[in-house]
Amino acid sequence: MPKFTIEEIVKATNGLLLAGGSQAQITGVSIDSRSLVPGDVFFALKGPNFDGHTFAAAAAEKGAAAIVSGRELDLPPTWSGAVIKVRDTLQAYGDLAHYHRQRYACPVIGITGSNGKTTTKELIAAVLGEKYNVVKTEKNYNNEIGLPQTLFKMDNTTEAVVVEMGMRGKGQIAYLAKLAQPTVGVITNIGVTHLELLGTQAAIAAAKGELIDGLPPSGLAVLNGDDPLVIPMATKFAGESLFYSLKKPDGFGKIEPALYLVAATTKGDREVVTVDGRWGQFAFTLPLLGRHNIANALAALIVGLSLGLTPDEAVRGLQRVDSVDNRLRKIQVGGITVLDDTYNASPPSVQAALEVLHKLKNPGRKIAVLGDMLELGTVAREAHYKTGELAAAYGCTALFAYGPLSVAMVEGATQKQIYARHFATKDELWVELQTYLTPGDAVLFKGSRGMAMETLVEKVITHNKGGEE
Repeated sequence: MPKFTIEEIVKATNGLLLAGGSQAQITGVSIDSRSLVPGDVFFALKGPNFDGHTFAAAAAEKGAAAIVSGRELDLPPTWSGAVIKVRDTLQAYGDLAHYHRQRYACPVIGITGSNGKTTTKELIAAVLGEKYNVVKTEKNYNNEIGLPQTLFKMDNTTEAVVVEMGMRGKGQIAYLAKLAQPTVGVITNIGVTHLELLGTQAAIAAAKGELIDGLPPSGLAVLNGDDPLVIPMATKFAGESLFYSLKKPDGFGKIEPALYLVAATTKGDREVVTVDGRWGQFAFTLPLLGRHNIANALAALIVGLSLGLTPDEAVRGLQRVDSVDNRLRKIQVGGITVLDDTYNASPPSVQAALEVLHKLKNPGRKIAVLGDMLELGTVAREAHYKTGELAAAYGCTALFAYGPLSVAMVEGATQKQIYARHFATKDELWVELQTYLTPGDAVLFKGSRGMAMETLVEKVITHNKGGEE
């Protein structure tokens, strides 16, 4: 854990020392009194649904050496720790993480995009982990609270840091980039998620592009050469930009990819891939399904190869990747193949999942169980209707849809003459689905995070293992 003096924390947070405390050194950073370790500095963060100031006394009783607060506190009279007052505890928390980041000169890789951020983060960390000691974002802790948590894990043994950066509006990626000071920036793609908040895809691209704006001139931008909204980001960056692509260059494209796909074949739970580019031609086996994951792997390979790994080392690193929770997890249960891709959903990611479902070699039917795709703004109805059409185009026998927006999804599927049913509740959907599924079927579950479609996956697993629902 990071170590600081009281004076360093005061300086980094631009705070006012109200009580000096008796401990010479702080030995950790906490934002949760329940997990606080004696010697930590406790930041009393405040959000819409919580206020850390109400837990400051508990933090003191558990052994906090210092408390960073935005207001006066009622603390135990016997407590001898330091109190530092700041204008904004969240800002101060980020400032201390930025201060800690500046202690180290190792590469920091920042990743953003509309889809694939977490998977790409895991792939990059796995590749770099073949040669370096890597600190990475855990799960998808990619916001102004989660990113500092990752930076605080840096120490003298850290040789590379991989951070995921999420956003909901303009300026948020810029803030995260200011804290992390990335030396490598990866943009996976620009979709229509957040259209409800930002209005246009161009505005989404500008917000995601804040990562590239935050790179130093000596840095590296790794860009999706198949995305027309990502390609122009290279022209705004003074440093080196390297593109990856799922297409072979034909000499007429706008970019020359540094790494591109030559061939790919799905074999069981894996993709067998051949690529070519500035590091020559080589092959690898990716333990994840789908062309979209091949694209994510290309980004990871470029990062690794650019940071000194050989192709053999980078490929070995890819083999260490496990399926990311609720992202195209393939489960066999009771003769049924379940594709659990319930983490989140957008039009491109649903299409990618439908493509994987289509390629499965199961003996029975293909069935899509899809929930609403949220934050699509004015294109929501059209996007859901087209997704229904895609379910038919990718060979689905049936579509089971949940959520108010998915009415349009059923309309699109019905127009293509496949069996499609809409349900107002997941319980109603489950009543019909459990009688519809038979051994040999393959069923995809996917929806936006707010739809919690994983509860249906759990029901299928429990029911087909002989449990009761």
